[in-house]
This record gives sequence, structure tokens and C-alpha cells, in this order.
Amino acid sequence: NLEVTGRNDWASTLAYTSHEGSGFFYCSFGASWVVGKMFKLPEWMSFAKVRLTWSRVGNDIPMFITNPKAHITAGGGINAADAAPGTDLKPEMTNALEAGFEWRFFGDRLGINATYYKTNTHNQFFKLPALSGEAYAFRYENAGNIENEGVEVSLSAYPVYGSGLTWQSVVNFAHNRNRVIKLHDELREYAYGPSSFSSSYAMKLVEGGAIGDIYGRAFERDGNGRIVYETEGDYAGLPRTVGEGNTVRVGNANPVFSLSWSNTFSYRGVSLSMLVDCRYGGHVLSQTMADLDSYGVTEVTADARDRGYVTLEGRRIEDVRSFYKLVGGRAGVTEYYMYDATNIRLRELSLSYALPRKLMRRTGVFSGATVSLVARNLFFIYNAAPFDPDLILSTGNDNQGIDVYGMPTVRSFGFNIKLEF
Repeated sequence: NLEVTGRNDWASTLAYTSHEGSGFFYCSFGASWVVGKMFKLPEWMSFAKVRLTWSRVGNDIPMFITNPKAHITAGGGINAADAAPGTDLKPEMTNALEAGFEWRFFGDRLGINATYYKTNTHNQFFKLPALSGEAYAFRYENAGNIENEGVEVSLSAYPVYGSGLTWQSVVNFAHNRNRVIKLHDELREYAYGPSSFSSSYAMKLVEGGAIGDIYGRAFERDGNGRIVYETEGDYAGLPRTVGEGNTVRVGNANPVFSLSWSNTFSYRGVSLSMLVDCRYGGHVLSQTMADLDSYGVTEVTADARDRGYVTLEGRRIEDVRSFYKLVGGRAGVTEYYMYDATNIRLRELSLSYALPRKLMRRTGVFSGATVSLVARNLFFIYNAAPFDPDLILSTGNDNQGIDVYGMPTVRSFGFNIKLEF
């Protein structure tokens, strides 16, 4: 089976550019092969399919870039346009390659579905300082190459399959690696969020790094990786720090891999389902803990005062007040408040009952009905961070993996009725 698609988009945001009339074209090519239609499969193999796809997807440029205008703000002030019209801009383009296979065995009792993918996104939009002598302070440019490469694997099985009891089990695994291959010749790093020392973190794109990298302030270390301490003055005995202006990479918010395991048990119309989620790796930052520690109102700081010292990587620091004044607060030591984002949770639990169809047909209206009790986000089996890593400040690029006085995670319980006509 071979499929070819082509699409041309015309976007109003391309006005005043060379693409205004022509728009932008992108296409895809996909091929799949069901092996059993050409060759006889062994008895133990129920189904075999391989697939390969290449695609290019376009994206228009943001609004008000090609013909910027001054506008009145909510407070009545005038916000003047500070960037030159981006009349030379091109649409963003993403090239994607995907290959995979699907095999099922023993009368569909066992199956595997695997996918490998690689995407490269080019022509991102960057706001750069204007060249000397230009009328505007900034200009927009196309540049960049952001790569995502990963695998997704799904294993499904029916350990028990009969006229009465049925047990279905599915395991899903996903791993993605992101790389910032190139930004712009005049731009080696790009900060999404606050980059000044008034905040203890910044989200940056740096060539050779990855989306989700968190930069901040860290402890100074010697050649063996041990923390260096002050020996003289008012700060004697306290650790030295580096990275003012948030210049040290302290972690990445994205997981190394994610894993889920779902099980469904069915017996004579009654079904019990549960889903366990696992996120392994990645780091999150809690500015909540940093702020509360600076005021000395956390259990950790209370315990340290009772003991009379703080332990930092095996070394005792007796000046508890000065230590938390150094590391805590919004402009403290980012590294100290980075936590492993690994967690395992019971994501969902549901119990449902399908009413007998003979009974429903007697109504003359419905052919089937199912009632369900559903509970989500019930509890953590394991969580390394002091908060839910899924509950971050926002989903924007400048706040990935950041907690700033977030609300506690809540459980939800629901009742569903499904009617079939």
C-alpha cells in the first residue's frame, strides 16, 4: 500500500513576504506492507505488517511580524513596534521520518507494535538585535535545526482469554531524545524565561543542548567534583557558588523515558481496569521550597536548627541561618532545589458493568448500557520530588519543570453512563 499526499496552505500572516501569493507546500509519502497478503505466515503468527513514512509539515509565521504596528495597551499606554518588518521570513518546516512494524501471535493473544521516528524542524523564528544604523531595535530571522529522535513500543497480551474471565494487559514504552543542533550564526543561546539574577532559573536553548534545559546558579566544585568552601571572611565555612545570571545548566525537565502498564479484567459484563504510569528521569525545580527555606518555615530548616547543623554532601555546616540565606529565596542556589522527577503512580482505576442486552432491548429504545465508576490520580507508589512533577507552573517553554507555589494534586472520582441506541 502506497499513499502520497500534498497540501498547499495560504496564510494571512505571510502578507508582505515573497510567500504571500504562493503560500507554502508540503507533502508526505507512506508505504505499508501486510506480509500475510504476499506470503503464508507460520501458524503461530497471526498478523505481520511493516510501515515507512516520510513527511514534511509547514507552519506559518506568528501574527503581526511582517507588518508590525504600534498598539494601545490595556492601561491606555502606547506600545511601539520595536522590530523591523519581517518581509524576508519563510514558513517553519518540519521533516519527519517514521518506521515501524506490527506483529501479532497465537491468535492475537500476543502483540507488539513498535515505531522509530526522527524529526528535524528548520526555520524557527528568532528575535535578534538589529544591526548598527537600522531604524528598529530588533529584527526577526529564520534559523535553527531542532531534532527529536525516539522510539515507542507497545506490548499487548491476553494472559487469560475465555468465555468467562478475560484479562488484557498492555505495556507502553516511549523514549525521546531532543537536540538543539543549530540556532543562528549570531545567536548561540536563546533564553525563554527570565535570565537575570533576580530569578534563580532560566529556560534556554543552547547549541548542543536540548529543549527543557534549566539554567541557574550552582555550587563551585573542584576537579574531583567536590564542593569548594569559603575559608575566610564572613562567609567562612559556607559553599562557594557560580552561575550569576543563570549560566550553569542544572538539569533538564524531560524524562529519560515514560512507561505505562494497563490491565483490564472482564467477567460476565463486569470490568475492572487499572493504569499505572511511570516517568523515569528528568529534573524539576521547586522555587516554593527555596522561598520557604529562606524564611525558615519548613520542616527541613526546623530540623536543621534543632540539630545545630546542615549536612551538605557529607560535610557539616553549623551556620544554619547563613546557609539557608545563601541557598534559599528566589535568587538562591538553583542546584540545591533541583529534584529527580522520577515517579510511579496509579493513574486510573475504573469499575464498570454492562447491563444485559436482552434487558435493554426490551425498552425498545436502547440496545446497550454501561455504568462506570472512575477514579483518577489516586496515589503515588513512588515520587522523588516534594511535589507532583506533572503539576508545574505552566506548559509554556519558559516554565517547564518549575514549581512556584503550585496547588496540591487532587484526586477525581466520577460516575459515567454510556447508552447505545
